[in-house]
Amino acid sequence: MKTIGFYLVKWWVDFQSIQPYWLLYLKSDLYYLFVYHVARYRRKVVRQNLLRSFPEKDAKSIKTIEKHFYRNLCDLVVEGPKMMRMGPDGYRERLTFVNTELITQLEEKHKNIFFAIPHSGNWEWFGKMIPELSHHKGLAVYKRVQNSVFERLMLYMRTKDCNLEMVESNSVLRRLAQLRDTPNAVLMMADQTPHGLATDYWIEFLHQDTCWFTGIERIAQKLDYSIVFVSMKRQGRGRYEIAFEMITDNPKGTVSGEIMERYVRCVERFIEANPGNWLWSHRRWKHERPQTEKA
Repeated sequence: MKTIGFYLVKWWVDFQSIQPYWLLYLKSDLYYLFVYHVARYRRKVVRQNLLRSFPEKDAKSIKTIEKHFYRNLCDLVVEGPKMMRMGPDGYRERLTFVNTELITQLEEKHKNIFFAIPHSGNWEWFGKMIPELSHHKGLAVYKRVQNSVFERLMLYMRTKDCNLEMVESNSVLRRLAQLRDTPNAVLMMADQTPHGLATDYWIEFLHQDTCWFTGIERIAQKLDYSIVFVSMKRQGRGRYEIAFEMITDNPKGTVSGEIMERYVRCVERFIEANPGNWLWSHRRWKHERPQTEKA
């Protein structure tokens, strides 16, 4: 039954992928009206996150960002199926890269690369371009989902027509250690919410005490990976601009927490400049710092 379910869902997504962009964005407009005004999907969570993150903004500005976010979210939903058919030429047409010379310089130094991207822009589209962007072996870290049909579909879409290896988050260090002698370019989403433990990295972020996974720092220091922040912002419907910023090309020369602080500040600056582009609907601040940490 799961196999039948996969092919039914795959057929439906493939059907969406052949539709022209103007039709997909018309659907997005309708989705927005329903999600924002009727279903009111996570409106309380989004509003609370925005109010706490931008205490200096008035109610009108907060509502403008809120609506921008929901329109962006609905556009991402309709853009997703295009991964079934776009191919490298399609991504080149819709993704503009600003300073790829930074990647070239790292490759010339034979440096392994972590692409650290927050939940902004269309991170799925960027992942598909890693094998085109870099001469290194392309990998992307993902977190397994419980629904096996959706899990299989997303792996299929993410690797279709591109030489990208998906690595489950719990096995990243082991897999990269196996590839120690292979130049790698690895995509990692590093702004997800950890469990809120004392061992997480805690820092003030958007005016709030916030915990972060430390995997990107620990693995970079252990295996000597350069870390590049990916700034991906929407320039229009189905159009994105991507710029790169060096976080470190010498991870072994950093102290504990230094890489994490640099990454957090990159994310913070990006959000402040592009507030509607980030994923405000997730419960990013559901944990409080453990009392031992506060002391």
